Amino acid sequence: MQQQLKKLNAIELMNFVSDKYHASEKRNLSSLNQCFQFMPAQDINNHPELNTVRSHFNDIRRLLQKHLTDSETVYFPAIRENSNHYYDFSSLKTQVLSTKQNISKLFSKIQGLTHHYNPPADASAWMKLCYALLHDLESDTSHHLFVEESILPLKLEA
Repeated sequence: MQQQLKKLNAIELMNFVSDKYHASEKRNLSSLNQCFQFMPAQDINNHPELNTVRSHFNDIRRLLQKHLTDSETVYFPAIRENSNHYYDFSSLKTQVLSTKQNISKLFSKIQGLTHHYNPPADASAWMKLCYALLHDLESDTSHHLFVEESILPLKLEA
């Protein structure tokens, strides 16, 4: 997939990021939020680490929502407006790197608490769904931020 992304110009790449990653992450954040809201009390009582997992997820959600909003309302429009001129993307790159580092730390903590997203034998369907959605969110976010941090700047320099 990285080879295909490298063939896209900067505008096409931003559209891809918005259409694939931003849309998917927004859906996943919403689904996970609901998942935690409807988590059976039995799961929370039997697995108190879920409270910490939820707290870390809420931190990820805040960071990711801010990043998505900034990308869609500030950075991407500015890049589109200056597509024929040099664009100083250093603030975008700094923001993406900071977001990536902070989110990676939180996902690392969640992985430890969830045994790499492997639900316990007594987990409810809600808990299993939550773990699967967390895993998907981590994967999507990692790829998304890699593209914005590593591939998009190359397109902007071209």
